[in-house]
Amino acid sequence: MDRITQNPTELLRAVGGVAIAGGVGSLIHHSFSSIIIGVYEVLIGAVLVFLEVRPPTDEHKALVAQYASFMHSFLGRGVFYLLLGVLMLNYYTILYVCGTIVGTAGLAYIVLHFLKIVEPPSTMQQPITDAEAQPVWQGPTE
Repeated sequence: MDRITQNPTELLRAVGGVAIAGGVGSLIHHSFSSIIIGVYEVLIGAVLVFLEVRPPTDEHKALVAQYASFMHSFLGRGVFYLLLGVLMLNYYTILYVCGTIVGTAGLAYIVLHFLKIVEPPSTMQQPITDAEAQPVWQGPTE
């Protein structure tokens, strides 16, 4: 509880689980498009759970920075969650609930980007790159 009072964005870490629940709900409706969307939501939800729950290592941060750099900012993460939430809004009541929760979390991240009232959590920190630790190729000195 002390972590939540220090940084309220800790509450938004449950979004990955809600995305998985929404994906499973989409898989229940038997049409080709809902199955594709459901698989997408389950996979993205699993990646979000992996990124949010575990303490990030430098390797994980480097992978996210390389392939999904938008996840390091409140605005990028918010737009991504908002689009994922809108994608869930179909077929069943549980999907409307899950989509609303994920979309609301996305809106909260977008608002946090513009208000600048909290510090980004550890899962959103950029990887530390030390210029001295980077390999340098030195050509021949002839």
